[in-house]
Parts: sequence; structure tokens; C-alpha cells
Amino acid sequence: MPERSSNLQMRRVLRWLLMAGLSYMFATLAVLGGLALLPKEKQLSLSEAFVGWLVMGLAGFLFAVMAVRLRRRSRS
Repeated sequence: MPERSSNLQMRRVLRWLLMAGLSYMFATLAVLGGLALLPKEKQLSLSEAFVGWLVMGLAGFLFAVMAVRLRRRSRS
């Protein structure tokens, strides 16, 4: 029985890591796509730190949304 519990825990950890990675990937693509729509002067005026925080914030938001959906689905 302990082996099954350990296996289940490993699956959960891997699922959370996958969700975090996917959130970061989609956030990066969304921010880069949004930057591509801006005029060249505006693109160059944005600081790298701002873009980085924007990616991290969007990734955190996406991760939270995915976690809520996963918890709702597992409860039903």
C-alpha cells in the first residue's frame, strides 16, 4: 500500500510541475505576441525587468486558473 501512495504523490508532483511549465510557456508566448503588436519605439522603451515581471505575473495567473479547474474536476 505505501508504494501506491508514493506513486500517487509522484503523479501529483509531476502534474503540478507540468502545469507550472505550461503556464510559463503560454505566458511567455502571450507576452511576446503582445510585444510584437506594439510599435517598434514602444518595444524598445520597455525595460527587460517589466517584461519579465509581466511574464511571471501572467504565468502565476494561468497556473492559479489551471489549479482551480483541476481541483473542481477532481472533486466532482
